[in-house]
Amino acid sequence: MSDSEEYLKKQIRMESQQQKQSVAGQKAAIASGMYPPSFFMPLSLQFELTGRCNMKCRHCYNRSGDLPPDVMTSDRWKELSKELVEHGGIFECILSGGEPLILGNDLFDIMDILHDDGSVFLLITNAALMAKDTVQKLKKYRYKWIQISIDGSTVEAHDGFRQVSGSWEKAVNAALMVADAGIPLAIANTVTPETIRDLPEMAELAYFCGAALLITGEVFPSGRGALNDKLLLNNEQRAMFWRLIEKQRDIFAGRMQIQRSMSNRAQLEGAADLPAAGAIIRPNGDIRLDCIAPFVMGNVTNALFYDQWQKGRNGWQDQRVKDYIESVDPYSGKSILHQNHVEGDIVL
Repeated sequence: MSDSEEYLKKQIRMESQQQKQSVAGQKAAIASGMYPPSFFMPLSLQFELTGRCNMKCRHCYNRSGDLPPDVMTSDRWKELSKELVEHGGIFECILSGGEPLILGNDLFDIMDILHDDGSVFLLITNAALMAKDTVQKLKKYRYKWIQISIDGSTVEAHDGFRQVSGSWEKAVNAALMVADAGIPLAIANTVTPETIRDLPEMAELAYFCGAALLITGEVFPSGRGALNDKLLLNNEQRAMFWRLIEKQRDIFAGRMQIQRSMSNRAQLEGAADLPAAGAIIRPNGDIRLDCIAPFVMGNVTNALFYDQWQKGRNGWQDQRVKDYIESVDPYSGKSILHQNHVEGDIVL
């Protein structure tokens, strides 16, 4: 066994152990009555507001820009938001796409409904449409953070990856505006075999932009990422990348948090071992268990979300879901049973 393979095994064991300890702690809290055994509404709900995007990213996990026209119009998102509030509301709403800023002022109308009910937001954007007036409007809301994608420390790396000229400059300028406005900022960075060694420069850039958090990870083998094998790391490259992350964490300790995306297998195992607390609603109205697990519990255009949540929140215990989790490689994140966002979703 090579040094790289031994290192990766050790890291995966540590990650798995940490996940098990977290799950054990929450189960103990459930047993003592300190944590609910189930949620009548999800704590966190992700709105994939549109399948439209102003970029054509080579790695896009849900193939934004290739999707059929949105079924969930802005008016439908507003109606859904009102329905959620009427049934108790949600603690956190993750806003993504496609590109959520494409919705223009309708985005703020949707956010207003949930904001007035006390929800916190996590906005995920490529920031190409972020302008000063946009940032001023966004200042109104409570955030976990605004997450801006910057996939390289250079124009060439980022613009080539996103396949839109000028996108790096727009993302960096937007990050500076968000941080200057006092909004919590996270930079999301995806690495490829060509950009692994640039992580130190990427960390410096994120810190320069005012980010409190740099989230970095490899291409998720899903959607266009699953169809572009040259973007995926091998184990030697993966070990190099993980070691670089450890080094950068030490360098930026106390100044900026650096987080490696948890392996797909560990994320899925954690979700399956605890009461369901979140879901994703797609542009076609489907209610998906998770961005990684290709399973659908219903559709918000057919019935109330609340009713479908009551029936579908135990979907993680379905044997097909368990089999899928077992099929996911702990290193690459690939499943031998199903290609996420390449093959069709599975209805539970």
